[in-house]
Amino acid sequence: MQCWCLTGLIGASLALGLVLPVTASAAGADTLSEITVTARKREERLLDVPIAVTVREAAWLERLNLDEPAQLFRQVPGLSLTTFDDGRFAFFQMRGIGPLSQALSPDDGSVVTYLDGVPQSVYASETSYLDLERIEVLRGPQGTLFGRNSQGGAIQLVTRAPGDTLRAGGRVEAGGDQHRLAELSLEGPLVQDMLAGRVSARYSDIDGHIDNVAPGGGRIGGREVRGARATLRYTPRGDGGPELRLMASGDRRETTPFYYALRDGAREVQLNPDPYTRRRAWQLALTGEFPIGDLLLTSVTSFNGFDNRQFIDDTEGVVWGALFGTDPEAFLPPLDFSDWHEEETRFYQELRVEGDWARGGDWITGLAFFTSRFDADLRNRSTVSPFIDGDREVAQDIDSYALFGEVSLPLADPRLSVSLGARFTRDEKDQRATFTGAGFPGTVAEFAERADADFNLWTGRAVLRFVPSDTLSLYASLARGAKSGGFPRFLQNAAIGVESSGYASSRSWTAETGLKTERQDGRGGIALAAYYNEIDDEQLFVIDFDTFVFQPENLSTRSYGLEAELRMSLGAGWELIGGAEWARPRITEGNGSGAESGNRIPNVPRVSTNIALAWDGPDLPFGTAGLTPRISVTHEYVGARAADVQESFELPDYHRVDLRAGVAGEVAEVYAFARNITNTRAQLSGLLYGPGVDAAHFSRGRVVGIGLSARFGGP
Repeated sequence: MQCWCLTGLIGASLALGLVLPVTASAAGADTLSEITVTARKREERLLDVPIAVTVREAAWLERLNLDEPAQLFRQVPGLSLTTFDDGRFAFFQMRGIGPLSQALSPDDGSVVTYLDGVPQSVYASETSYLDLERIEVLRGPQGTLFGRNSQGGAIQLVTRAPGDTLRAGGRVEAGGDQHRLAELSLEGPLVQDMLAGRVSARYSDIDGHIDNVAPGGGRIGGREVRGARATLRYTPRGDGGPELRLMASGDRRETTPFYYALRDGAREVQLNPDPYTRRRAWQLALTGEFPIGDLLLTSVTSFNGFDNRQFIDDTEGVVWGALFGTDPEAFLPPLDFSDWHEEETRFYQELRVEGDWARGGDWITGLAFFTSRFDADLRNRSTVSPFIDGDREVAQDIDSYALFGEVSLPLADPRLSVSLGARFTRDEKDQRATFTGAGFPGTVAEFAERADADFNLWTGRAVLRFVPSDTLSLYASLARGAKSGGFPRFLQNAAIGVESSGYASSRSWTAETGLKTERQDGRGGIALAAYYNEIDDEQLFVIDFDTFVFQPENLSTRSYGLEAELRMSLGAGWELIGGAEWARPRITEGNGSGAESGNRIPNVPRVSTNIALAWDGPDLPFGTAGLTPRISVTHEYVGARAADVQESFELPDYHRVDLRAGVAGEVAEVYAFARNITNTRAQLSGLLYGPGVDAAHFSRGRVVGIGLSARFGGP
């Protein structure tokens, strides 16, 4: 009852946001800046994009503390995230499309993060949101322009471009759980009106929040992150001419990850020794834009990749003690562990040309090439299962080629237009792997296997758009999504000398209709969308309790839902943004997963809401200048979710509230913050280890602290 009452209250608040500005307009409320996005790989007003898009610009990124993916999903209707805060296991789902347990390979194409137009490895999607101009979350298949990497949607991180004015900025924070953060940025001209540069860097650290009760154990679940980026912008003929942008970035994180603890226990684990991960991600990208008459040629060239090292005690004593009915201390000797090293190097090249039709409308066409080399050295020891024990070396090569195009044209009535787009992608995958036994009874001494497969994927979209006025847009679309099949990098059956199973490609259809509207006075607007998904052969891992190994499977799903978003100026310095989703995700065919038709898709709540309220008060006298009081409060509600495809148990709903308050001057702002102010220890994901032994990954509790930010130079 509490959650529905609060959901209703939030809905009433959103409705009030549409009415209140009418009565407050006489007070001279500020209008909101127009939002420009690149959701269709060209700059457009958000109102003109016939896609469900959530945008968070730089000012809101700061006020909402959106420094990491774990903060983003709380702000986007239909977006779910499974993460263990270890830099590797971070998997997005969009509207129920995405990994249903964990990604089967680094090549997963469900919901991929793009950094300045370059797709990131799914194993490196947990990256710092450093020095961003905005984040665009595109909901629904984006197969025409983003291809194999966007069956459920896409997340675009748009970095700040260097300007021709000397500017500098910084931020420091300190708080509970030994939280520390320092961030610096500097930009300015290197050759006036021709070459500009920008550099930024961030360091953050926070202690663990889960007790490891093994002798000598500490608090785990902490992380230390270092991120940096440098960008050069070259405009030899000034604005409006050719432009080249060279960007280099790196993200390094060291963590003591916490995975699962008993749901009905004391939120403690027994691991020997403490786990650790060390992951580095990097990117070097060159983007060029070249006007050619009335056309624009764009080239994106990039090398990126990651390197991950981790050590995990695979027999956590509290859970395994409950599973086998023994004393947890029986699992203290470090006999069962995973010692892994994984790395991937990727190359991406895209060329596209766009232009306008003489009688209105526009078009875009292009081609893309992607290649990846993924290497894994997986050293496992197990006293429980022969299928886990042993050493595995895996090399996976992927080549992908794509040709795409989209055209938008007005129809007989200029208010009515149609967009048609299609993309053909060919993926060629090759995997070579060897297994070396470690002496577990019944296992082979050595085994080698090789597999290859090719996948031809068609994706695309058709959109009908009606614009009855400059402030109202209606659209309906039908989109085709797809992602290729492949091979998991952990050889499930190699220990017994049997080739491991691959998984099939996945295909989907999505129908969507929506509206976007803005107030004529420029003080806000709303967006509504309804969607229906049919997914064939969705990909997932399912744990086999006989072998304790995750096996790849395919199943089919269906989901539909309603989404709403609001952005509104309420007058007197108040601004409101929010969103809500009602979803009904279901499995329609279980195949070998153990799921039954009608089961819920895991980790997808039926109801979720988010709302953020910010206030910039009137200036207070302070010396020769003034100080502006600033307050922001956010609330997130996530409904109950199924823990797995078998609906073994349910993860309970939860609420989260964040608060930030401070005063800002012309140069600096001092603020205090309370994140998760109610100290909610939400169960973010779950895993069934055996009958009656279920575990969950718990969120961090309350963190309270203070911060200081400053900016120098131009506006």
